Amino acid sequence: MSRERTKGTAGPVSAHDTVRSMLDTDGMLAEWGARLFYPIPKGKGDSGGGKLPLVAIAAAMTPMEVRSRIRSTVAPGATQVMVKITGGGRGMKAIAAHFRYIGRLGKDEVGGRGQTLEIEDERGEKIQGSAGLAQLTDEWRVAGAYIDDTSSRREAFNIIFSMPAGTPPEAVREATADAASELFEGHKYVFVLHEDQGAPHVHLSVRADRYDGVRLAPRKADLDRWRSVFARGLQDRGVNAVATRQPVRAANRNYRKLWEERAAGRGALTRQRPVQRTSANALAARAEAIKAWEQIARALASSKDPADVRLAVDAVRYLAEVAPGGQEAARVAAQRARHQEAERSAGARSAPRAQRDLSRSPRR
Repeated sequence: MSRERTKGTAGPVSAHDTVRSMLDTDGMLAEWGARLFYPIPKGKGDSGGGKLPLVAIAAAMTPMEVRSRIRSTVAPGATQVMVKITGGGRGMKAIAAHFRYIGRLGKDEVGGRGQTLEIEDERGEKIQGSAGLAQLTDEWRVAGAYIDDTSSRREAFNIIFSMPAGTPPEAVREATADAASELFEGHKYVFVLHEDQGAPHVHLSVRADRYDGVRLAPRKADLDRWRSVFARGLQDRGVNAVATRQPVRAANRNYRKLWEERAAGRGALTRQRPVQRTSANALAARAEAIKAWEQIARALASSKDPADVRLAVDAVRYLAEVAPGGQEAARVAAQRARHQEAERSAGARSAPRAQRDLSRSPRR
């Protein structure tokens, strides 16, 4: 009797089949993980959408990184980090004013006239008091290209790293310090923790010019990276924090700009911004994200690794909860997962039986 499996007959899963399945799963995760977590460049095709090159897909994320990002994204209770550029000084006069603002210079709760909160710089040195701020201002003015009192260009960027109320403030401060060290190496920067408004947040001001003359020019992709690094620092400190773009969460929220927030606070906002973004690009990005979630769930469900199958279940649950149209996509992915599990169970049950039949067959 031949030892070969006949076509269509369930049999034991070979090591070759397992390795091939893992490679197929990893390939799918690398491709769709890159499409989900990294924006695809816009192209000039008929549909107006670009295509992520295969080289970029391979370099963007490893399959294990995709699994890690999926796991942290779908974890129950995960909190989105917030990183926002709130402005920047066009000249040393504006920069010094921001130092005084984030240091709460002279505020009663700080200690009164001449006192400030403890500000930390890129070297880990602590700065306090009006005299300390004056010295800091003098250092920034000549640290690289000279900064006049007024300038036609932005000489510093003001950034807020924030988490919701209930997050340990010291974890927010430490995660911001680590993120700044990684993201703004070679720049002068200062930061200070604020706890007086409920949600702990850190104000960070970074000099636009690096020591070698390269200027900071953040774009949307840079902000995504800043948020990811900040979230990683919080995770290292036991905070369930994630940084996912809105399309990944199937969201299209239209956030107010800083001037709108301030105008609303004064009751002077005359025109309300729509709550949701409804542009063609925003809707297309959300649709692509839902498609990527579905493909990732299918890839994980097809894996021979039980941990991948469990992660597929979590991904399906998340997709059904957050994505418009996600219920149907989740149903298809769940059906596929059940089918794959049934095939594996059938293969496992038939393997011993096939071995017994083989042992009873007369040799020829």
